[in-house]
Amino acid sequence: MASAREAAEAEFRRFDADGDGLLTAAEIRQANQALGGQGASESEVEAFIKSADNDGDGTIGLDEFVGLVGQGRHEKA
Repeated sequence: MASAREAAEAEFRRFDADGDGLLTAAEIRQANQALGGQGASESEVEAFIKSADNDGDGTIGLDEFVGLVGQGRHEKA
């Protein structure tokens, strides 16, 4: 059975279309649509990135993504 971190890493790799280790706004929009979302606006995507972008580079790295996913799991509990 995969750990929560391994599952989050697998999802991150799935969404990281260019394999550079960072999720850009475009990749996040594509991930949202792939997950059945209605198509997030630019401002919604920017707010999402800002909520997880700890290093301020305008993207979401693996550790930031894992932290965000873990935070969501705690909020559901």
